[in-house]
Amino acid sequence: MKKLTLTQWIFVGMAIGLLAGWLTPNLAVELRPLSTIFLRLIKSIIAPLIFATLVVGIAGHGNLKQVGRMGIKSLIYFEIVTTLALVIGLVAVNIVKPGVGVGLESAQAATEFVGKKQSFSEILTHIFPQSFFEAAAQGEVLQVVVFTLIFAIGLALVPQEKRAVMLSFCDSLAETMFKFTGIV
Repeated sequence: MKKLTLTQWIFVGMAIGLLAGWLTPNLAVELRPLSTIFLRLIKSIIAPLIFATLVVGIAGHGNLKQVGRMGIKSLIYFEIVTTLALVIGLVAVNIVKPGVGVGLESAQAATEFVGKKQSFSEILTHIFPQSFFEAAAQGEVLQVVVFTLIFAIGLALVPQEKRAVMLSFCDSLAETMFKFTGIV
């Protein structure tokens, strides 16, 4: 029998969770802490993994021009994939029509959770973290990425003999976080 991949295990877990919720709702409520723990552990992986892999990828490469070209290609790929995901989401929403049958009172109660409109300058300044650790703790992934990009470029400009220690640390951190992911 073939060993299941990590993705397959996640889908198996989701299927078991759906079945448990459908067949025995009380048991599903009792098991909810397991899903909460799983999601917390997944979220705890994000910032260190992003930091370590981006630093190794950028500062370890050495040639910042080539890294810049790869960055532009990655940005274009990201935009295409995001647009595709948006289209799929819009199609799914129009087919499934979530919210149909929800009482107006519930919808009005939800409006208090809608954030205020932000100006362009507020959005722009929000991209840059005032603290890497605060951004990581609050799950501000874009802030973590921006800090890491600037850090990695700075590290790439440091002489090789001084850069090597930090690169070795980040490489070990990345490998450790991949093992951590496998455990979770």
